[in-house]
Amino acid sequence: MDKEQKKEIAVIGSEEFTLGFRLAGIKKSYVPENFDDKIAECLEKEELGIIITEERLITESSRKTQNLIETSVDPIVIGLSEEAESERLQQKIKRAIGADITG
Repeated sequence: MDKEQKKEIAVIGSEEFTLGFRLAGIKKSYVPENFDDKIAECLEKEELGIIITEERLITESSRKTQNLIETSVDPIVIGLSEEAESERLQQKIKRAIGADITG
């Protein structure tokens, strides 16, 4: 049985967005001129398991790129934004404990 290959994490976004991830040790961070091209390139890389990007870049991308992102399983693409992440976190907590803790 072959040993499973460890997958890496990549981050795509603005300089401000990627900075925290670089400081946390993420080596593959990109501040692309063209998001559609960069995400398509990253989706083809077998060594990547997770791609983290700004939600805004996903919503501003072409429909073709959005479809690629939505259907990708390996690597999986995670879009983050302050508003959306807060809402998603609340939903995850509600599912996990079965109660809405926001009052």
